[in-house]
Amino acid sequence: MKHFFPRWYKGTVIGIAAVGVIGLVLGPRALADDVDVQIKGINDTLTDNVRKALSVAGEHKEPWSPDQIRRLYRLAPSEIKQALQPYGYFNPKIMDRLERPADDSETWNARFNIQHGPATKITRLHIAVQGPGDELDAVQAALHSSQLEKGERLIESQYSDTKSALYNAAYNAGYLDAEFSQSAIRVNPKTNTAEIDLVLNTGERYYFGPVTFKQNLLNDQFVHRYVPFEPGQPYDAEKLINLQLALSDTDYYRQIEIQAPRSQAKRVPSPDQWFYDLIYPPQDPLESIGQLRIPVTVKAEASESQSYRISAGYGTDTGPRLGLGVKFRHLNQYGHQFRTDLRISQVERTLHSSYDIPIGDVTQDKLSFTGTISNQDFGDITSTLYGVGVTRDTAWSLGRKRVYLKLEREYYDLGDGNRHSMLLYPGYTITLQKADSLLFTRKGVSLSFDVHGGSDALLSSTNFIKGDLTGHAVVPVTSTTRLVLRTEFGAIGTDNFRDVPPSQRFFAGGSRSVRGYSYQSISPTNDDNEDIGGRYLAAGSIEGDWFFYKKFGVAAFFDAGDVTNHFGNFDFKRGVGIGFRWGSPVGMVRLDLAHPLDDPNNSFRIHFSLGPDL
Repeated sequence: MKHFFPRWYKGTVIGIAAVGVIGLVLGPRALADDVDVQIKGINDTLTDNVRKALSVAGEHKEPWSPDQIRRLYRLAPSEIKQALQPYGYFNPKIMDRLERPADDSETWNARFNIQHGPATKITRLHIAVQGPGDELDAVQAALHSSQLEKGERLIESQYSDTKSALYNAAYNAGYLDAEFSQSAIRVNPKTNTAEIDLVLNTGERYYFGPVTFKQNLLNDQFVHRYVPFEPGQPYDAEKLINLQLALSDTDYYRQIEIQAPRSQAKRVPSPDQWFYDLIYPPQDPLESIGQLRIPVTVKAEASESQSYRISAGYGTDTGPRLGLGVKFRHLNQYGHQFRTDLRISQVERTLHSSYDIPIGDVTQDKLSFTGTISNQDFGDITSTLYGVGVTRDTAWSLGRKRVYLKLEREYYDLGDGNRHSMLLYPGYTITLQKADSLLFTRKGVSLSFDVHGGSDALLSSTNFIKGDLTGHAVVPVTSTTRLVLRTEFGAIGTDNFRDVPPSQRFFAGGSRSVRGYSYQSISPTNDDNEDIGGRYLAAGSIEGDWFFYKKFGVAAFFDAGDVTNHFGNFDFKRGVGIGFRWGSPVGMVRLDLAHPLDDPNNSFRIHFSLGPDL
């Protein structure tokens, strides 16, 4: 920042006074980033820590005066020493220099040439665990995973990590009174040596006591099925968190409070304690007279009995769309719920209802009785469907599994007159999904496989079996780039494909299929050149995304796919293009400009969609 002085002339008293006043008011100043700090002689890790510790390199809002800069600079030697000590260097050599600007640029120069000096080595290391939990697997694992070693350089973070790992292992296993009887690092800077004593006393183990629910909504026996532990199991705070999350996910309650005060722990002897002590000698002598059990109280306030949902959106596949829904949360004391949803768009008008009953693992599994009325466009065919069904939806380690039975009556016209079908078919769906984030995926994979079929011997109007396999993958390339891969294969086995209704046929084309082609426009056609769906489907896509600013990015892609009635006779339709990406709070926003390579009637098509990548 330059100083500007009013012109004055020799002998002019007013000019001299003006200069004096401005000099007193402004004075020589240095602005916020006008101290150039250079650090040499040490590695990047040490340099970063030193720079963070230096006051003279700190951020500030108000300008610094020369006196402030000199005062902060004088603090530097002690700050550098403190910044190096956590890495085991207690005797550094520091050469420093502060240069005041020679011109009016007002940029000061602070130079530090540092030699970290000899490393402080660990000459005595005593790490131990005492008490009844000393042989616990988790405690022993924490003990053996310590990076501290005798004869190696003292690094303070290794000491802190070891201390935290030991305490957490004991506490999470129910040793809530665990504490360190010894925890000290003694450093001798003269000899560059250090001695460490770290001894954890686990204390007595605590266990879960009885669980009491204070609520009047659900049957007490039913709501206890959400509890992920039994009385007498070792206390684990994470299981209490899991209980709260499980109850919150049900939407039965709007407020949940869990209390497990250690002060109310009571010693509870088992009727067969002597027998178990004989076969399994307790590690803690106190356990022979019973366990310290902590009672758990769950206070839950019921949510509103009904919830309503209104949604609206737009996609180039569906056009404007509207969703309305209502859910009845509290039908009875056993957690039964009923929901119904209405979806309206240019290609679909559907009313779907479901009566859901928690079963098995009530936190994840349910049995649903469903009913559907749908008027939907498939390619160039409009279908009206009435259906009922039952589905058993359960979880497995990587996703979901569904076993279902459906009865559907469908009315449609494939171009040869009005037709109808009746299908009764069982089916099985298994899904797998694993990702770092579902809304903004950097790395992840998903797979879905569905198979179902019916027979004319069991109420169906035709014999058929249908299989559909879809897969998605997101592969990180660099910190700002990724590959998005997608594939789908499907097939229908039948002795009379003409009797297979549109809802069971395959179509391709659209923003989530083959871009460059309109929604469901890739399929076999009838005599009127109308798309009526086919027996076999094969499609795939590869896309490269570059996020140039936070969650904003651009994409380039290549899609290919086809639907045919004759296996092995695929004539793949290809599309290429570029797009815009935004990782919004509700999912990935995609705006694509695609060029169809196998459609001479269209030069480009715009696609817009919103939703997860997987």
